[in-house]
Amino acid sequence: MLNITRPLPTIDDDSRPFWESTKQHAMKLQRCNRCESFWFYPGPVCHHCGSTDFQWIQVAGTGTIYSYTLLQRAKGNPFENDVPIAIALIRLTEGPVLMSNVFDYETDGLRIGLPVEVAYEDVNDEVTLAIFRPQVNP
Repeated sequence: MLNITRPLPTIDDDSRPFWESTKQHAMKLQRCNRCESFWFYPGPVCHHCGSTDFQWIQVAGTGTIYSYTLLQRAKGNPFENDVPIAIALIRLTEGPVLMSNVFDYETDGLRIGLPVEVAYEDVNDEVTLAIFRPQVNP
């Protein structure tokens, strides 16, 4: 897994349920009760219809790589000890796109559309990151 030495997310009231779910190794996202859309990044209103009527629902934790880049060099910045690192936009099965890291991949195995699944990196007592790896049996 990754050795996290870079800046970590700030947890606020809107995002706290998301971070509490990742701490439990069970990712939850907000789903609108009006239009039934999921969204990410957490916020007080639906990103699709503006409703404030929503609930937190556990999601599958699967998706595909929407886009990615490989960070090979990071001299003098917080990512210096983490390279090489795959930074990806992941389109979750439920629809939202989130930025994360991909690990346990073959160097030439990353591609747009690659099926991935969530794993969890327990960084400290406050933060567990949702990171992704290629699905074994997509």
